Amino acid sequence: MRVGFVGLGRMGLPMACRVAAAGHQVTAFDASREASERAGAAGLRTVGDPGGLAGCEVVCSSLPGTDDVEAVYCPQGGLLEVLEPGAVAADLSTVSVDGSRRVAAEAGRRSIGFLDAPVSGTSIHAEAGTLTVMVGGPPEALDAALPVLETFSSRVERVGDNGSGLLLKLISNRLLTAYLSAIAEAVVAMEHTGLDVGKGIELLRAGAAPRQLDYKAEPMAARDFAPMFTVDLMRKDLALADAALPEARIAGVARQILEETAAAGRGREDLGALITTVEQFMDTP
Repeated sequence: MRVGFVGLGRMGLPMACRVAAAGHQVTAFDASREASERAGAAGLRTVGDPGGLAGCEVVCSSLPGTDDVEAVYCPQGGLLEVLEPGAVAADLSTVSVDGSRRVAAEAGRRSIGFLDAPVSGTSIHAEAGTLTVMVGGPPEALDAALPVLETFSSRVERVGDNGSGLLLKLISNRLLTAYLSAIAEAVVAMEHTGLDVGKGIELLRAGAAPRQLDYKAEPMAARDFAPMFTVDLMRKDLALADAALPEARIAGVARQILEETAAAGRGREDLGALITTVEQFMDTP
Protein backbone atom coordinates (compact mmCIF):
# COMPACT_ATOMS: atom_id res chain seq x y z
CA MET A 1 0.00 0.00 0.00
CA ARG A 2 1.23 3.54 -0.77
CA VAL A 3 1.40 5.29 2.60
CA GLY A 4 2.28 8.86 3.50
CA PHE A 5 3.53 9.79 6.94
CA VAL A 6 3.61 13.36 8.24
CA GLY A 7 5.47 14.16 11.45
CA LEU A 8 8.66 12.28 12.20
CA GLY A 9 9.31 13.13 15.81
CA ARG A 10 9.69 10.94 18.88
CA MET A 11 6.44 9.08 18.16
CA GLY A 12 6.08 9.56 14.41
CA LEU A 13 9.44 8.18 13.32
CA PRO A 14 9.18 4.77 14.99
CA MET A 15 5.60 4.41 13.76
CA ALA A 16 6.60 5.28 10.21
CA CYS A 17 9.50 2.83 10.39
CA ARG A 18 7.17 0.04 11.47
CA VAL A 19 4.83 0.82 8.56
CA ALA A 20 7.77 0.56 6.16
CA ALA A 21 9.07 -2.60 7.82
CA ALA A 22 5.67 -4.22 7.23
CA GLY A 23 6.21 -3.86 3.49
CA HIS A 24 4.22 -0.72 2.74
CA GLN A 25 5.66 1.90 0.39
CA VAL A 26 6.22 4.86 2.72
CA THR A 27 6.82 8.47 1.74
CA ALA A 28 7.45 10.76 4.71
CA PHE A 29 7.40 14.49 5.36
CA ASP A 30 8.39 16.70 8.27
CA ALA A 31 8.80 20.48 8.23
CA SER A 32 11.94 20.08 10.34
CA ARG A 33 15.05 19.40 8.29
CA GLU A 34 16.66 17.64 11.24
CA ALA A 35 13.69 15.29 11.60
CA SER A 36 13.73 14.57 7.86
CA GLU A 37 17.43 13.78 8.02
CA ARG A 38 16.89 11.35 10.89
CA ALA A 39 14.10 9.69 8.90
CA GLY A 40 16.34 9.43 5.86
CA ALA A 41 19.07 7.88 7.98
CA ALA A 42 16.49 5.35 9.19
CA GLY A 43 15.83 4.34 5.59
CA LEU A 44 12.64 6.26 4.87
CA ARG A 45 12.01 8.12 1.63
CA THR A 46 11.37 11.77 2.49
CA VAL A 47 9.94 14.70 0.53
CA GLY A 48 10.19 18.45 1.03
CA ASP A 49 6.49 19.35 1.15
CA PRO A 50 3.07 17.69 1.49
CA GLY A 51 2.69 17.74 -2.28
CA GLY A 52 5.13 14.87 -2.40
CA LEU A 53 2.46 12.65 -0.83
CA ALA A 54 0.22 12.81 -3.89
CA GLY A 55 -0.95 9.34 -4.87
CA CYS A 56 -0.83 7.91 -1.35
CA GLU A 57 -3.77 5.70 -0.46
CA VAL A 58 -3.43 6.24 3.29
CA VAL A 59 -1.74 9.12 5.09
CA CYS A 60 -0.91 9.12 8.80
CA SER A 61 0.00 12.27 10.71
CA SER A 62 1.60 12.64 14.12
CA LEU A 63 1.84 16.32 14.99
CA PRO A 64 2.26 18.46 18.12
CA GLY A 65 -0.94 20.50 18.15
CA THR A 66 -4.24 21.50 16.58
CA ASP A 67 -2.75 24.38 14.58
CA ASP A 68 -0.14 22.03 13.12
CA VAL A 69 -2.80 19.56 12.00
CA GLU A 70 -4.92 22.23 10.35
CA ALA A 71 -1.83 23.78 8.72
CA VAL A 72 -0.86 20.45 7.17
CA TYR A 73 -4.30 19.41 5.94
CA CYS A 74 -6.32 22.52 5.14
CA PRO A 75 -4.40 25.31 3.38
CA GLN A 76 -3.91 25.73 -0.33
CA GLY A 77 -1.51 22.99 -1.34
CA GLY A 78 -2.23 21.06 1.87
CA LEU A 79 -2.89 17.37 2.12
CA LEU A 80 -6.62 17.62 1.43
CA GLU A 81 -5.83 19.22 -1.94
CA VAL A 82 -3.08 16.72 -2.69
CA LEU A 83 -4.86 13.48 -1.84
CA GLU A 84 -7.18 11.88 -4.35
CA PRO A 85 -10.86 11.18 -3.60
CA GLY A 86 -11.14 7.84 -1.82
CA ALA A 87 -7.88 8.26 0.07
CA VAL A 88 -7.89 8.03 3.87
CA ALA A 89 -6.10 10.23 6.39
CA ALA A 90 -5.56 9.00 9.96
CA ASP A 91 -4.46 11.72 12.36
CA LEU A 92 -2.65 10.12 15.28
CA SER A 93 -2.17 13.40 17.13
CA THR A 94 -3.83 14.45 20.37
CA VAL A 95 -5.50 17.73 19.42
CA SER A 96 -8.74 19.61 20.01
CA VAL A 97 -11.96 17.79 19.21
CA ASP A 98 -13.41 20.83 17.42
CA GLY A 99 -10.28 21.35 15.33
CA SER A 100 -10.19 17.72 14.29
CA ARG A 101 -13.87 17.79 13.36
CA ARG A 102 -13.26 20.85 11.18
CA VAL A 103 -10.59 18.97 9.26
CA ALA A 104 -12.85 15.92 9.01
CA ALA A 105 -15.68 18.01 7.58
CA GLU A 106 -13.42 19.52 4.94
CA ALA A 107 -12.05 16.08 4.12
CA GLY A 108 -15.58 14.78 3.70
CA ARG A 109 -16.39 17.54 1.22
CA ARG A 110 -13.48 16.28 -0.85
CA SER A 111 -14.51 12.59 -0.56
CA ILE A 112 -11.47 11.84 1.60
CA GLY A 113 -11.95 9.64 4.66
CA PHE A 114 -10.64 11.22 7.85
CA LEU A 115 -10.03 9.50 11.17
CA ASP A 116 -9.06 10.98 14.50
CA ALA A 117 -6.90 8.14 15.75
CA PRO A 118 -4.92 9.25 18.81
CA VAL A 119 -2.55 6.68 20.23
CA SER A 120 -2.05 5.63 23.82
CA GLY A 121 1.50 4.72 24.76
CA THR A 122 5.03 6.07 24.54
CA SER A 123 7.82 5.92 21.98
CA ILE A 124 8.79 2.58 23.53
CA HIS A 125 5.38 1.18 22.61
CA ALA A 126 5.64 2.75 19.15
CA GLU A 127 8.95 0.97 18.55
CA ALA A 128 7.52 -2.32 19.81
CA GLY A 129 4.27 -1.99 17.84
CA THR A 130 2.12 -2.18 20.97
CA LEU A 131 0.29 1.16 20.93
CA THR A 132 -3.47 1.37 21.46
CA VAL A 133 -5.34 3.40 18.84
CA MET A 134 -8.70 5.00 19.71
CA VAL A 135 -10.50 5.79 16.46
CA GLY A 136 -13.29 8.19 15.58
CA GLY A 137 -14.62 8.37 12.06
CA PRO A 138 -16.33 6.43 9.27
CA PRO A 139 -16.04 2.65 9.61
CA GLU A 140 -15.17 2.25 5.93
CA ALA A 141 -12.25 4.66 6.37
CA LEU A 142 -10.97 2.59 9.27
CA ASP A 143 -11.29 -0.58 7.19
CA ALA A 144 -9.01 1.00 4.59
CA ALA A 145 -6.46 2.29 7.10
CA LEU A 146 -6.44 -0.75 9.40
CA PRO A 147 -3.56 -2.63 7.68
CA VAL A 148 -1.40 0.44 8.29
CA LEU A 149 -2.52 1.19 11.85
CA GLU A 150 -1.99 -2.41 12.90
CA THR A 151 1.71 -2.24 12.04
CA PHE A 152 2.43 -0.14 15.15
CA SER A 153 -0.47 -1.13 17.40
CA SER A 154 -1.64 -4.12 19.40
CA ARG A 155 -5.23 -2.84 19.48
CA VAL A 156 -7.13 -0.57 17.09
CA GLU A 157 -10.73 0.15 18.04
CA ARG A 158 -13.36 2.45 16.56
CA VAL A 159 -15.33 4.15 19.34
CA GLY A 160 -17.69 6.33 17.28
CA ASP A 161 -17.93 9.15 14.78
CA ASN A 162 -15.33 11.86 14.17
CA GLY A 163 -14.09 13.30 17.44
CA SER A 164 -14.87 10.19 19.49
CA GLY A 165 -11.32 8.88 19.47
CA LEU A 166 -10.02 12.17 20.78
CA LEU A 167 -12.70 12.38 23.46
CA LEU A 168 -11.67 8.97 24.81
CA LYS A 169 -7.96 9.86 24.63
CA LEU A 170 -8.56 13.05 26.62
CA ILE A 171 -10.55 11.10 29.22
CA SER A 172 -7.67 8.63 29.37
CA ASN A 173 -5.10 11.37 29.94
CA ARG A 174 -7.21 12.98 32.65
CA LEU A 175 -7.42 9.61 34.41
CA LEU A 176 -3.70 9.01 33.98
CA THR A 177 -2.79 12.37 35.47
CA ALA A 178 -5.04 11.86 38.50
CA TYR A 179 -3.65 8.36 39.02
CA LEU A 180 -0.02 9.48 38.73
CA SER A 181 -0.67 12.34 41.15
CA ALA A 182 -2.08 9.83 43.64
CA ILE A 183 0.95 7.58 43.15
CA ALA A 184 3.19 10.57 43.79
CA GLU A 185 1.34 11.26 47.05
CA ALA A 186 1.78 7.63 48.08
CA VAL A 187 5.54 7.73 47.44
CA VAL A 188 5.97 11.00 49.36
CA ALA A 189 3.89 9.65 52.26
CA MET A 190 6.13 6.58 52.47
CA GLU A 191 9.22 8.80 52.45
CA HIS A 192 7.86 11.13 55.14
CA THR A 193 6.91 8.27 57.45
CA GLY A 194 10.25 6.48 57.12
CA LEU A 195 8.95 3.40 55.33
CA ASP A 196 11.06 1.37 52.94
CA VAL A 197 9.84 2.93 49.68
CA GLY A 198 11.01 0.11 47.44
CA LYS A 199 9.28 -2.52 49.54
CA GLY A 200 6.19 -0.33 49.85
CA ILE A 201 5.90 0.08 46.07
CA GLU A 202 6.29 -3.67 45.63
CA LEU A 203 3.47 -4.41 48.08
CA LEU A 204 1.19 -1.68 46.70
CA ARG A 205 1.67 -3.17 43.24
CA ALA A 206 0.62 -6.58 44.59
CA GLY A 207 -2.51 -5.16 46.22
CA ALA A 208 -5.83 -3.87 44.94
CA ALA A 209 -4.90 -0.34 43.86
CA PRO A 210 -3.53 -1.12 40.36
CA ARG A 211 -6.59 -3.20 39.40
CA GLN A 212 -9.45 -0.83 40.11
CA LEU A 213 -10.43 -0.44 36.45
CA ASP A 214 -10.83 -4.21 36.38
CA TYR A 215 -12.74 -4.34 39.64
CA LYS A 216 -14.92 -1.23 39.64
CA ALA A 217 -15.41 0.41 36.23
CA GLU A 218 -18.11 -1.91 34.87
CA PRO A 219 -20.13 -2.02 38.12
CA MET A 220 -19.92 1.79 38.28
CA ALA A 221 -21.21 2.09 34.72
CA ALA A 222 -24.04 -0.31 35.57
CA ARG A 223 -24.76 1.60 38.84
CA ASP A 224 -24.35 -1.69 40.70
CA PHE A 225 -23.38 -0.78 44.25
CA ALA A 226 -23.73 -4.20 45.89
CA PRO A 227 -21.32 -3.87 48.82
CA MET A 228 -17.88 -5.43 48.59
CA PHE A 229 -16.03 -2.64 50.39
CA THR A 230 -18.39 0.04 51.60
CA VAL A 231 -18.21 3.81 51.62
CA ASP A 232 -18.40 3.85 55.44
CA LEU A 233 -15.52 1.39 55.80
CA MET A 234 -13.34 3.57 53.60
CA ARG A 235 -14.38 6.64 55.59
CA LYS A 236 -13.10 4.91 58.71
CA ASP A 237 -9.81 4.03 56.99
CA LEU A 238 -9.27 7.51 55.58
CA ALA A 239 -9.88 9.03 59.01
CA LEU A 240 -7.10 6.79 60.30
CA ALA A 241 -4.91 7.86 57.36
CA ASP A 242 -5.53 11.54 58.08
CA ALA A 243 -4.41 11.01 61.67
CA ALA A 244 -1.21 9.18 60.74
CA LEU A 245 -0.03 10.68 57.45
CA PRO A 246 0.90 14.10 56.02
CA GLU A 247 -1.91 16.08 54.39
CA ALA A 248 -2.28 15.29 50.68
CA ARG A 249 -4.17 17.21 47.98
CA ILE A 250 -5.49 14.36 45.79
CA ALA A 251 -6.42 12.27 48.83
CA GLY A 252 -8.16 15.33 50.30
CA VAL A 253 -10.36 15.73 47.24
CA ALA A 254 -11.13 12.01 47.27
CA ARG A 255 -12.05 12.21 50.96
CA GLN A 256 -14.44 15.07 50.20
CA ILE A 257 -16.16 13.03 47.47
CA LEU A 258 -16.38 10.11 49.88
CA GLU A 259 -18.01 12.24 52.59
CA GLU A 260 -20.51 13.73 50.14
CA THR A 261 -21.46 10.22 49.01
CA ALA A 262 -22.04 9.14 52.61
CA ALA A 263 -24.05 12.29 53.33
CA ALA A 264 -26.36 11.31 50.45
CA GLY A 265 -27.24 8.12 52.34
CA ARG A 266 -24.93 5.74 50.50
CA GLY A 267 -22.55 4.84 53.35
CA ARG A 268 -23.47 1.15 53.29
CA GLU A 269 -23.11 0.82 49.55
CA ASP A 270 -19.99 -0.18 47.66
CA LEU A 271 -17.28 2.37 46.94
CA GLY A 272 -18.49 2.38 43.37
CA ALA A 273 -21.27 4.66 44.63
CA LEU A 274 -18.73 7.49 44.44
CA ILE A 275 -19.89 7.85 40.84
CA THR A 276 -23.21 9.28 42.07
CA THR A 277 -21.40 12.25 43.62
CA VAL A 278 -19.09 12.67 40.66
CA GLU A 279 -21.92 12.69 38.14
CA GLN A 280 -23.83 15.34 40.11
CA PHE A 281 -20.76 17.59 40.04
CA MET A 282 -20.17 17.03 36.31
CA ASP A 283 -23.85 17.64 35.49
CA THR A 284 -23.78 21.03 37.26
CA PRO A 285 -23.46 23.95 34.78
